[in-house]
Amino acid sequence: MKDSGILFVDDDILFLALLRECFMQRGIVIQCAENGEDALQMIQQRPFAVLLTDLQMPGMDGLELAGKARKLMPDLPIVLCTGAVTPEVCALAEETGITQVVRKPIRFSELLAIVGNIVSLQQTENLLQISPLEESLAPA
Repeated sequence: MKDSGILFVDDDILFLALLRECFMQRGIVIQCAENGEDALQMIQQRPFAVLLTDLQMPGMDGLELAGKARKLMPDLPIVLCTGAVTPEVCALAEETGITQVVRKPIRFSELLAIVGNIVSLQQTENLLQISPLEESLAPA
């Protein structure tokens, strides 16, 4: 199944509503979850191109979510958003396999660029993959 869509996870429902509206104005549909448990259920139901999660949430925090999401989708790019960017958080994020850590608050244009770069990289990687049919067309 092809990865599609963007999943944002944050316990701030107003922030999620604002993100959904901003992306929708650009013709981009995003999925939102208010906690890690809901996000994991969504990831089990369909693949995503990228996961963006808040660090500090009630229940499962963003690091725990990233670890569990990584088990379900090993190649899933994960962006951790936090107001507490410290060397310790960055080290834990790296250990968990988080692709990028960004400081909150973040401008929408920066967030859009981060998501765009990740999706563009995935599309480029998909274009560079050679199918068995293309491989059979290569001269021996």
